[in-house]
Amino acid sequence: MTNLSDVQHALSPPPGHVLHIVGDLTEAVFGFMGPATDTLARAGYRQNVVMLDQPRHRHLQSRFHKSIHLVTVPCEERSRRHWLTLSGVVQQQIGQHAFSAVHLHGFLPWALGTRMGRLLPRETRVYYSPHGSRTLGLLRPLQTTVGALMSMAGVRQPEVIASSLSDAQRLKGLVAAAIKTAETPVDERFFDAERHEARRPLLVSGDAEGNPRSVELFCRLAVLLSAAELGLSFNWFGPTDELTAARLKAANVGGYAIDETAELVSRLSAGWIFMAASEAEQFPVMLSWAMALGLPCVAADTPHHRDLIRDGATGLLYRSEEEALAQVSRLIDDPALRDKLGQAARQQVRERLSPARMDQAILGAYAGAAQPSAAAARVSPPEQSPA
Repeated sequence: MTNLSDVQHALSPPPGHVLHIVGDLTEAVFGFMGPATDTLARAGYRQNVVMLDQPRHRHLQSRFHKSIHLVTVPCEERSRRHWLTLSGVVQQQIGQHAFSAVHLHGFLPWALGTRMGRLLPRETRVYYSPHGSRTLGLLRPLQTTVGALMSMAGVRQPEVIASSLSDAQRLKGLVAAAIKTAETPVDERFFDAERHEARRPLLVSGDAEGNPRSVELFCRLAVLLSAAELGLSFNWFGPTDELTAARLKAANVGGYAIDETAELVSRLSAGWIFMAASEAEQFPVMLSWAMALGLPCVAADTPHHRDLIRDGATGLLYRSEEEALAQVSRLIDDPALRDKLGQAARQQVRERLSPARMDQAILGAYAGAAQPSAAAARVSPPEQSPA
């Protein structure tokens, strides 16, 4: 496999300066952005990130590579004025720097980026990553409008870098540009960990975002499984508020934060089975971690789960609560099947979602995004957004 230094050496002229524009920096978005920007930083790219400063995701900001210049915009929960402020900050950034590439992360940054396209030199590359089916659900009803926007003078059609295969599939027919895929990688510590099943059958689940709907679904399944007298215990991993903690306690489910990767790896790997009960609208980060650990996984039959799990080969999918209970019972009674599915899941994720694959994919997608010439970089000062 081509390594980072090989790809970096092939870049000519030298790497340039990238502006990333982000709306909601969720765990799923950072799961792609963190490794991608780290890869670009190690390859010599300078990078600025402009993003909304949402308190619930503020902990992710410190995880960016130390060389990245982070510009945050205060976010008001009950107002849309922060998007006007973000627009003004982006215009300032474009006026102050000669960016060789602009990367738009999410639907609203995409909408903002198309408007800003006329302010960029022709040589500047523009990339778009949707990061989830909610974005694509917005794009499909707007397909005619999107096409009209793209045909307007001064509007740049971005190159697409999908962070999952399911995103790439959904974008087909929506965009005319070629779609490249750089799948969200998994930290090497998950691949290196040894499995150690708990003494008592343990069903684990979680959501990196702490989605209340995910908690509700898992608690409901936990209550039903408890009634089935399988002798199961249950653990949930993810951020929790008072309401979520009360719901977990009522369902007799243990709750754990995921602040430290090493602790998460240890606790998660004790599970007998991982249950992905969420209706995932973005890349299922926690499911990919569980598969990398070698846990046998039972997941709701959704596009993002099907993206990772080959039903019956690297995990089991369910389409109803009754089917979920049957799949869990089957795995509890069959240690050989648990081991088979867990090993197959780990092998699949290792082949697809290793950090080395991200290095190769993101640098391949960015090849040619070099620093524009000084002449090309001279553009008219951008307009200022209203306060």
